Amino acid sequence: MERDGDGTVLGRRKQAHASITDALEDPRLEIEAECDLHGMTAAEADREVLRFVRDHQERGDRWVLIIVGKGLHSPGRKGTLKEHVVGTLSTRAAARYVLAFRTAPRRHGGTGALAVRLVDRLGDSAGAVG
Repeated sequence: MERDGDGTVLGRRKQAHASITDALEDPRLEIEAECDLHGMTAAEADREVLRFVRDHQERGDRWVLIIVGKGLHSPGRKGTLKEHVVGTLSTRAAARYVLAFRTAPRRHGGTGALAVRLVDRLGDSAGAVG
């Protein structure tokens, strides 16, 4: 996984072609489904992210958005949910359904959301996203 100084995160499997990460950054990206985690605890978010990516991957969706918020209403105005969800998408149960993810384009929420490319329905679903 990579992080930029501006808060951008990028995670992808080794077999994910560079065009996939380019598409995740494209402001014209067409999102097929959204999952809003505002107000959830980390444990609730873990369960919801797993359910969301599994269900949408099984439906054949490829491009989804996970809204984590920017933390503006959190103590100290610093959100912790984004870091937790990055871990969920990278190494926990949801990772098997994820080909790549990155901070969403501004049009889709910027640093308050993650654009995710799910693995193809019949594709490889093992391993972690790094």
